[in-house]
This record gives sequence, C-alpha cells and structure tokens, in this order.
Amino acid sequence: MKLYTALIAASVGAAAAQDTASTAAAAASTAAAVSGTESSGNSGGSSESSSSPSVYLHGSGTTNPSKCFWHILDKLEEQIKIPARLTYRAVGSGAGISEFLGKDIPKDSGINDFKAHNDWGSGDIPIDAEDRTTWNDNGIEFVQLPFVLSAVSFFHSIPGVPNGQGGLNMTACLLARIFDGDIKTWDHDDIAEINPGLDVPQDYPIFVGRRVLGSSSTYSITNYLYAQCPRGLDNPKGWPVDKVGSEIIWDESTNECDGSGPMTDCLVENPGAIGYIDSAHGHEEELTEIAISNGDGVFLTAKDAGVEGIQAAATDLSDAPDSADGDFSSLAFYNKPGATTWPITLVSYVYIRKDLSFIDTAARRQLLKAFATSLFDPEYIGMCDRYGLIPVPDELKQLSLDGIGLIDVNDPDDTYAWSFEVDTIPGAGQSDYIISQKRESFTLYEVDRIADDVVDLKEQVRLLQLELASMRVSVAESSAGFFKPTAAFVLSAIVAILFVN
Repeated sequence: MKLYTALIAASVGAAAAQDTASTAAAAASTAAAVSGTESSGNSGGSSESSSSPSVYLHGSGTTNPSKCFWHILDKLEEQIKIPARLTYRAVGSGAGISEFLGKDIPKDSGINDFKAHNDWGSGDIPIDAEDRTTWNDNGIEFVQLPFVLSAVSFFHSIPGVPNGQGGLNMTACLLARIFDGDIKTWDHDDIAEINPGLDVPQDYPIFVGRRVLGSSSTYSITNYLYAQCPRGLDNPKGWPVDKVGSEIIWDESTNECDGSGPMTDCLVENPGAIGYIDSAHGHEEELTEIAISNGDGVFLTAKDAGVEGIQAAATDLSDAPDSADGDFSSLAFYNKPGATTWPITLVSYVYIRKDLSFIDTAARRQLLKAFATSLFDPEYIGMCDRYGLIPVPDELKQLSLDGIGLIDVNDPDDTYAWSFEVDTIPGAGQSDYIISQKRESFTLYEVDRIADDVVDLKEQVRLLQLELASMRVSVAESSAGFFKPTAAFVLSAIVAILFVN
C-alpha cells in the first residue's frame, strides 16, 4: 500500500510541476476573490457582484465518506469557471450534527444557539428524533438526504493471525464482553472455543481501542452488539441498552483512539489490539479484519460479504419516512438476515436546512443545491466506488432527490441557478453559473488516471499472489527443487509490474 501511495505521490508531483505556473496565478486570483467574499461569513446581507463573482461552501461531519466528499468537491471546483472554494472538515458525525444544528456549542456547555456553524452537515446516523422536534418547534426545518451505504468492521493486530481462512472469528457476545471489560486476554477459554487454532502467549492482553466524541462507528457497532447480544436476565454479560449510541460511557480499561487515522495508529502500534473502523479504510491500510457473526450466525468479513452483502442489508425500507424532512431515527441496517448479509451496514446522510436564508448569496445557496444533486449523479458519485461506498437503493435515492426540491434557495427567478454542461453548449457553456464537465485540471486528471491504474495493478498482484500460493501447494505435493526458481520468477514478475506501471 505504501508503494502504491509513493507511486501516486511521485506521479502527481510531476503533474503538479507542469501545472505550477498557471495554477499559482489562478490560486492567487481565487484566494483574493474568495477571501473578499468569505469575510461576510454566514451572517447575510451581502449582495451578488456581477463584476467579480465568487462562491464558497463549507461542510463538516462524518469521516467515513470524507474522501468521497473531497473528491467530488475538488471535481466541482475545477468545473466551475468563477473562483470557488468548497471544503469539508472530517470531524465525526456528532460534531457535524452539532455544528449543523447549533447544538451544545461550546462542547458540553448545554447551550443550543440554533445557529448553523456550517453550510451543510453529514453523518452516518440520522438526527435524533427529539432534536428534530425541538428544532422544528423553533422554526428550523431540514432535510436528511441518504446518499451512500458502507460497512464498519472490527480489526485486530495479533501477530501471525491472518485475514480470511484461519483468521480470527468473533461473535457479538464475545465482542460485547471484550469492549465492556469482561474479557481481557486473548487466550480466554471462550475465545479459544471458536478459534481452536489461535496460538497466543498465556495471558496475552487485549488492547481495546474505541472512538471518542460522537462517532457513527460507535453508534453502529453498539447497535450491532445490542441487536445480536442484548443484556438481560438470561444474558447478564450481553451488551447493555444504555451503551447504545454515538457517545457512551466506556469501561475504563478501554483506550481512546479519536478518528479513523488514530484508530489505525492504535491498531498498528499496539500488538494484540482490537478496534473498529469503516471497512474500506481498514482494508486500505491493510489492517487484519475479524470475521464476525451476522444475523444468520455465519462468520464473515466485509470483504467476504462484498457489495452484494452490504446492499442486502438495506432491502427492507419499511422504517424510512415518506419525505426527506421526516424522521429517519428508526431506519437501521444492523444484524439483518441472510447468509452473506453484512451485519453492520451504515447509511450516510447529508443534512441541509430547508430555509437557506442564513447563507448570504443566492449563488451560494443555489450551488449547495447543485452539490446535493451531484451526490446522486453517477458522473460524480461513481467516483466514490474506490472508497468502498455504494449508492443507496433507488427508493432512497428518489426520496433524497425529492428532498432537494424542498430546499428554499430564495431565488424566485432562478437567476443564479447552476446548470451542468454534459454535452457541449457553445457560448452558454462559458457562463458563470455553469458546472462544465468539459473543464478539467491536469493534476486531478492525473490523480484519477493513476488511481485507475492502481486498481488494475492491485488486481494483477492479487492474481500473481494466488498463482504463487497455488505453486506452494503444488511444491508441498512434489519436490522442493521445483519451487525455488519458479517462485523467484513470480516474485520478480510482481516487482516488475509494480515498478514498470
């Protein structure tokens, strides 16, 4: 993985060098224009300027689809003619919701100012039903737009224990006892019972990593633990209902790992650790995934489940509201039935206020609406396949598109409405408020091209690794003399592919 990253960095660096002069001039112009506009913040009162128009939008929230947002926002920036700055802060679902609603700011103050501290928010959890009612009662309505599905997995760092066959199996009840401080060592009899091949030192300690603040990953894994292993009179060591949510009181033996990056560090830097993170991030970092029991009692990893297993969890939409401004708090995809169904499937939302009058210009308000629309356009959301994100089912997609129609941009004649240029529109395609798919930057073009090459490269390496594994099996059944030159040839081929590509 580090080699792939180095290859991308080197190639992008070369591309950036070719583009430096023009980019620097454009950046200076953009910075000046955007700086002048941004000084007004979200307070309103700023008028449109036809002489030097510029736009900006700032979102915040969940880390899970952050790469997807950054990619789409960068793509939109390059396709917009006028100076544009579109950003997203990956701060977690809880913080994103807090900033979107104007809730409990400063943190733990209990103060709700009902003011939007971002232009839009995002989370892998629906906004709480009680909060929705409170904000509605205060005249603030909003839409929640489900746009992608993803998976959360448990990972570990026990040395010598592989992914896949021969790896670590865990039931929800075992995980509940580990994360609640009841099981503290990897050689515990109950772990050994379902992992007879697990070979660890006596009393080998478990380093338990968990998220901090309001985390959608915490929300999802605690819902899974309670759904499959609820605490009760007949199960006193199950997961308690008062520890279900995005922010809970953890056992004091657990360790804070705030964010996807720090959770990765906790796993890498502490042999014998266990933690949880969005599956795609863990796979990208080449962490070792735990096979967990799903709703049918089948042990599998998110890789085993695949796209179909994640989609299978989201087939029952009976708890979805009829409208995007409704209550989504009952919509959940945990521990659903099916032999290959993934039991911890998330739906990610974008939160947008229906009344955008707090955003100071009609061009910005209309651009937010255009950005929301792009999340359901294959040309844009299709770029996020590489990040392990899957578009929502058609029924939820239509619910979201209808929800975008509920947003009031306060631009009666659509004077500042944005349009997408897909097929060339001579003349009009050069207008200020056109998002043109004919306009690109060389740097982002190179990034996309190299990323596609890396996908192909990974597949070639995977096939070569399978061939090498097959050869090893053959060697075990024949003479050892055959293996050495053949294996050397295959390894040389892998190295050649890595460096030639």
